[in-house]
Amino acid sequence: MSSDIASEAAPAGLSGHAFSSLFQAVTGLRNRHALVAMLGCMFVGVIVGGLLVAMTGTLGMFAGLLATLVWIVAIGTGVNAAGLLQMDHARGISPRSIADALVYGLMCIPKLIALGLIFLAVEIAVFIVIAVLLFVCKIPFLGPLLFVVVFPLSVVVAGVTIVGLFLCMVLSLPAIWQGASITRALAQTFAIVRSRLLEAVLLAIFVGFLCFAVATIIFGVLGFGLVPTLAMSMSIVGFGGFGMESMMAMSQGGAGGAGHAIAGAIGGALLWAVAASLVGQVYLLGLSLVYLRVTEGLDLTASEAALRATFDDARRRTAELGEKARQATHREGSGASAAKGAAVGGAMASGAGVAAAPVHAPAPAYSPPPEFRTTTAAFRPG
Repeated sequence: MSSDIASEAAPAGLSGHAFSSLFQAVTGLRNRHALVAMLGCMFVGVIVGGLLVAMTGTLGMFAGLLATLVWIVAIGTGVNAAGLLQMDHARGISPRSIADALVYGLMCIPKLIALGLIFLAVEIAVFIVIAVLLFVCKIPFLGPLLFVVVFPLSVVVAGVTIVGLFLCMVLSLPAIWQGASITRALAQTFAIVRSRLLEAVLLAIFVGFLCFAVATIIFGVLGFGLVPTLAMSMSIVGFGGFGMESMMAMSQGGAGGAGHAIAGAIGGALLWAVAASLVGQVYLLGLSLVYLRVTEGLDLTASEAALRATFDDARRRTAELGEKARQATHREGSGASAAKGAAVGGAMASGAGVAAAPVHAPAPAYSPPPEFRTTTAAFRPG
């Protein structure tokens, strides 16, 4: 089913064949395994999330948070599983089972979270540098002159950073689906951005146009069918839409109205989940094709080795700084102890060198008369 895609792979770069080959992303709609995997996860997320939201009155905000978490995990698992199956399709290999794809899709979520945090940290670091430069521009007289250069440079750097990191995050998905580690995924995406940024952006935009065309057809069909169905549902069942006003009106109509409102909301969510899954198959296969094309011919091993060397160097520098800080703390502690010991020893030496002050011995408060002392001495034994 997918050998035709792999056999028509053209050399990397922009060409007429590069764009025409992306039209085969529409064949992602025929990948039943990927569609079932995404639809199943979306159905589970919508149904479980809807039931938890309906229990908000009993469980409070905890139900809403739990519903959000379940929905995110379900959608993430479904997208990764479908993307993995579409990647198998694009590479021309036999697809794995749906169960294996779902398990692997769930395992991909921590990697993607770690990649997202890394890209966010890089973006924050770039913005901190820009903020420092803008603060420097507040210097009188010299600041306005620097701002002439800093402002346009900051615009370009911020724009390239945002677009580049977003593209890195998107192109990291196929790398993770292929089983790459976090380091290798970073090396691949950085190599793409460094050497083939324009090609990757244009091909990704072309895939977006294809998805928009497919979405126009799918959502157009649903829109034309939704209008008469809502009209008949309003007149027969009393369900007239998905807005809050319709929900409130039905809930005031009694338990039956509230039940129809909840059922209609869940059914409508399932309907839009089907539409989103169909459009998603086109995007996932198109993304896989773009990734395979822009990574063709790249020396990914050298990029990964360079990135690992950078990480090792940063780790070594961090360890050296920690060791220097520990040694400085140890020296400060030893110096303080020596100074304290010297002060104590000096105090003791100065105390020994000074003569002891005479002790004042006051006269006793009562002295016996002389007769009593003579009598006492006469009776004292030998």
